[in-house]
Amino acid sequence: MLAGTASEVPAGNGWTFEPKYDGMRVVAHVARDEVRLVTRNGIDRAPQFPEVVDALRDLALRHRRAFVLDGEIIVRRRVANGASPIEALQARWHVSDMEAVARHANHTPVDLVAFDILVDGDERVTTEPWASRRVRLERLLGARHTLGVRLAQTAKGDGARTLQRAAKRGWEGIIAKRVDAPYRPGIRTRDWLKLKVVNEQEFVVGGWTEPRRSREHFGALLLGSWKDGELLYAGHTGTGFTRETLKEPERRLTRIDRKTSAFAVAPRTNEPAHWAALAGGRRARDRVDRRRQAEAPGLPRRARRQERGRCRPGAK
Repeated sequence: MLAGTASEVPAGNGWTFEPKYDGMRVVAHVARDEVRLVTRNGIDRAPQFPEVVDALRDLALRHRRAFVLDGEIIVRRRVANGASPIEALQARWHVSDMEAVARHANHTPVDLVAFDILVDGDERVTTEPWASRRVRLERLLGARHTLGVRLAQTAKGDGARTLQRAAKRGWEGIIAKRVDAPYRPGIRTRDWLKLKVVNEQEFVVGGWTEPRRSREHFGALLLGSWKDGELLYAGHTGTGFTRETLKEPERRLTRIDRKTSAFAVAPRTNEPAHWAALAGGRRARDRVDRRRQAEAPGLPRRARRQERGRCRPGAK
């Protein structure tokens, strides 16, 4: 079952609201002797996530019945090397060597966050309303967090407040779900609605680098932000431009070229750097949606990572 999109929180008491998790969607088919974690494109990722498999198998043994859950595999804790959670998760998707799988499970463990139940024992429950399925799911998982699998949060009623909470906690957004809706496998429906959190951060373009190989005009923009009167380097962005959209930034930047860096500490770059003049206190501002490129068509997707500290410290 797939969610539609919405720009406004649905009104009324017939909705519940859940975090939109930044992970990998799977349907978990669980029996005492077998666990499969099937992605939307039909691939079983159980071999890559043994900690989830073990937790689900233990759950089936404890309750003495099979079940099928819908949920999201997410990284359990903050990644030490500065990678984003989804990047850490992607690093595990295709690993097949058992020793490497074990290392990943130890260094970047994951949990299955279950938000729906499709089969409970011998009963297929997709025709039941969400509220009834939620009761079954809570009964199966319990309130206590178990490593490897946990119950998704949900809050009935005030969706606007939940969306504000999502913005404060840095969630990608929320999912609104009708409490009386059945589960419709494989169908995109308005019974589930995605609502994005749009957070913005302004950056100063403090310079740019020479293009590499066949690329034209420039390689990457060097971004910074002001703090206590100093321009601090925040990262770089160079992907997502077309040949045509590379021209205009270069034209504007070459008009404000200067010999020295305006950054408090000049960043190290892999290609020769040019510096932008910020004369008269005017800032060359590029507004960046840290979550989605669609909200910032002037800058590529990598730009949204800067405010969250997720891009590489060096520049192209």
